[in-house]
Amino acid sequence: MILLLHTLIQAVVGFLFLFYPHAGDLVPGFGTSEGPSFVLLMKMYGLAALFLGGLSLHGYRKRNDDPTFLLVTLSLSIYHYLMIAVQTVYNPDHRATLLHFLLAIFLTGQYLGRRRKSWKTPASGSN
Repeated sequence: MILLLHTLIQAVVGFLFLFYPHAGDLVPGFGTSEGPSFVLLMKMYGLAALFLGGLSLHGYRKRNDDPTFLLVTLSLSIYHYLMIAVQTVYNPDHRATLLHFLLAIFLTGQYLGRRRKSWKTPASGSN
């Protein structure tokens, strides 16, 4: 379920940054810059968000395939932990940090929950 929520959040942010010219005003700490460099930054941010949304949607659709699910949830968890570090250092507004923190915690919980199941099952090749 967290992967669907993650997909929704990333898709909204991605489309917002790609198609809404004043999206920077809506994101805490993003600023109100102008000019071609800022537009380029917004478009790149939007594409990155859409990619992450697509990745989490893929993980949700393949949720019964343990290796895929584990790889996607671990990758997204690491991404959000790194975003927490960047947001903490460079963004004076901590609302975005809180969002990344919540997503990281829930994704890590999904990862560890699935991983714990594989720890409890006996290995197929051991005798």
